[in-house]
Amino acid sequence: MKILEETGISLEVTHLLAIGLIMLALSTVLFSVAAGALPYYEDGVYGLLLIMFGLQLQTIGKTPIGSLKRSWPGLISGVIITAIGFATCFIPGVLGDTPKVLVMIILGAGSSLLLLQLVSADEVHRFRNTLDDGVVTHLTVSGAAVSILEILIAVLIAAQIYRPFLISTDIMAVVALLFGIALYYLASMLQKVHRLHAGSEISTNTPGASLYTIMGMQFGLYMLVLGCLLVPVNLGLLPYATSAMHGALIVLLGVQALVSGTMMTFAFKRNWIFFFVGMVFVAVGAFAIIVPDTIVEFLILFIGGFVILGGFHLLYILIWPKPKSAEPTPKPKGKDLLLMIVLLALALLTVALMITFGLSMLIKNLIQGLILAVVLVCFGLSQFALFYVQSLAEKKHLIG
Repeated sequence: MKILEETGISLEVTHLLAIGLIMLALSTVLFSVAAGALPYYEDGVYGLLLIMFGLQLQTIGKTPIGSLKRSWPGLISGVIITAIGFATCFIPGVLGDTPKVLVMIILGAGSSLLLLQLVSADEVHRFRNTLDDGVVTHLTVSGAAVSILEILIAVLIAAQIYRPFLISTDIMAVVALLFGIALYYLASMLQKVHRLHAGSEISTNTPGASLYTIMGMQFGLYMLVLGCLLVPVNLGLLPYATSAMHGALIVLLGVQALVSGTMMTFAFKRNWIFFFVGMVFVAVGAFAIIVPDTIVEFLILFIGGFVILGGFHLLYILIWPKPKSAEPTPKPKGKDLLLMIVLLALALLTVALMITFGLSMLIKNLIQGLILAVVLVCFGLSQFALFYVQSLAEKKHLIG
């Protein structure tokens, strides 16, 4: 394995590895919680799972309930689930038991159906005549193990809701550990299948939305949800979880690196180095969400510096002269010219908001309460507008 080569890991497998890593981190924390060594933010766990389920649905159209054709309805559903996950992480108890019930339904009901249909499931049936029997067996066993453990987790969540003192933390830790191992087992089998059948990768072509666009818009969604929730927080109406707020942003950066090979305004080759960087970000972000107030100061410094750097990098991209192509490019006129002017204005607004947000992280009380909420809402809306206009420009081949 050469670390500078493309990983060749499919998106489906990438998501399984990221969620598996989160479950292994959760099990480690839960064992420490049972021993009295660490605190534990339960809402953060359910919020994190919903964020991952939402991102999975948006990027590959796959959920624990099964595979869906990647489409706008699926994308919108994924956005809603992700937004609920953000809110659950940011504000303790704001949605009551709704996140628990939602995770329970996604894992329990979906996995029950998948388990009943496993023998004829697409992932096995479509390769049964062309794969080695050993691969088919391992794929079936790994899929069954994941489904059974998802059902067990759903049962444990139900017990937490209706019989909160029935399940010990040690039991939850063991199940999370087994689930993480099962996800890695399934991921390894699916990756073997994808290597043998290059055409087996799930399509990621949603009309009008590339993976780069979808992952970029998650930061707009994050800022929009956070900005809206900061209004009642600053009015003293709601509590908030600082560590989970920052941890969710780190997880987003990690998933963006794994899925689209980018981190905010930076683009990289999806090699093994960048893959491991993305996994580290997911692990660190998950830890910050699950274990409250342990690495908050480090996250504040890192996020503040990284966002400022990303803002200046975007400004550099905008002002640095592009290399001239061999064939002369026609200059945009009329509506195309207006579109490019709007795109440039939104990009410059994004630069200003990124630098402002980064400075507010590094300099305490630089921007006060409600004003910061307004800045974040504007940041979120500008991101949605930027990627929408950018997608229009890409369709017209005005930008590469």
